[in-house]
Amino acid sequence: MYRAKAVLSSLRNAYSKISNPSYLSRVQLGFSPSFDSPWQFRSFTSKPECMLQLVLENDWSKQVVEGLQKPETPLTHETAIYVLRKLAKHPEKAYSFLNWVIRESDLPPSSPLYSTMLRMILVQQRPMKRFWMTLTNMKRGEFCLDEETYKTIYTLLNRESYKDATALDRFYKDNAMFVVADKVSASVSEKDWSCEVERELERMKLPLSDDFVIRVLKGLKEDPLKALSFLRWVGDKNSTVTYNAALRVLASPCSVAQFWSVVDEMKRAGHEVDFDTYVKVSRQFQMSRMMVEAVKLYEFMMDGQFKPSLEDCTLLLKFGFGLSVSRKYESTGKKPLSKAVYDGMHRFLTSVARFDEAEEVMKAMRSDGCEVDNITYSQLVFGLCKAKRLEEACGVVLDQMEADGCLPDVKTWTVLNF
Repeated sequence: MYRAKAVLSSLRNAYSKISNPSYLSRVQLGFSPSFDSPWQFRSFTSKPECMLQLVLENDWSKQVVEGLQKPETPLTHETAIYVLRKLAKHPEKAYSFLNWVIRESDLPPSSPLYSTMLRMILVQQRPMKRFWMTLTNMKRGEFCLDEETYKTIYTLLNRESYKDATALDRFYKDNAMFVVADKVSASVSEKDWSCEVERELERMKLPLSDDFVIRVLKGLKEDPLKALSFLRWVGDKNSTVTYNAALRVLASPCSVAQFWSVVDEMKRAGHEVDFDTYVKVSRQFQMSRMMVEAVKLYEFMMDGQFKPSLEDCTLLLKFGFGLSVSRKYESTGKKPLSKAVYDGMHRFLTSVARFDEAEEVMKAMRSDGCEVDNITYSQLVFGLCKAKRLEEACGVVLDQMEADGCLPDVKTWTVLNF
């Protein structure tokens, strides 16, 4: 009792000094699966995941190619994008995979495939011979860099070599198709969508390639409902590439209902949200504070073939969508969340005074076999102090921790006495 009063008195005198608990360690998460044999397959529910593991765990060879060509692992645009993004830390394997996709597989190459490879992998390599070779191949095949890829790469190159940045700029802007597409975007944006607009578009006899449609959609990003009207007008000429481009334009507060409508339309047409689109749209939702939509999109992807990683789950947990996201992650057969992830979720909730939810996280930790230790309790104590609930903070230390068989350590007492 006397110890509690002494601690409480100390807390009241020092409260104004409370700051973030920098001593709490930040744990980086990761896992590295291994096989007894390099050709042993696990029973994946996701065919793209099976294809990814085949490329990741073996040197590129004839046997790998034969494995990729098996009918039970059909290659689609969405699968190719998924595998490429997941191979970002393995540039040699990514380059071999892209070469196989373009030169040997039955999948038609596309600008998004090239752009993903350039943006995520080749621009980081030195020397940049492969980068410029890939750009040359794109030009020969009449493929285009998307605007985001161009801006990202140009910024990186401009820091190192003005000559390389200028060459990239020339490549990007030397495209007659862009001029026509930009004029179409400007014309559509100036008028209300109508039958007359549609007749005018028909009279233009536009080259409705994937790249052309993508460019027009991007030009209408400030008016997403007109972008949707243009997508509808394109009709049967749309592909999974143009649908995914439309989703990136529609992922805004004023068109979120239309966003989900197009997702449903894609499903009916046999298309899927590709992983690159998921990453970018999820980021857009988060930047727009559309967290309910971000969680909904996460859950949608977890139900499909291209499942987000543990890092995606952890990011949403940091925004406070804890147990619903974690349970969705585990429901797909993933391992239970680690203690480090739970502690991260708990740290966020206690820092914003959501103590009831923090208590639910602690219950979930126990049910998943994670120990509620001094780190967890220190976070709770700090959150209570920050919320000026000082008596409860003392109660946690003197009562709840000791009742749990968890004795306060120096970290816990440091928070109480800071």
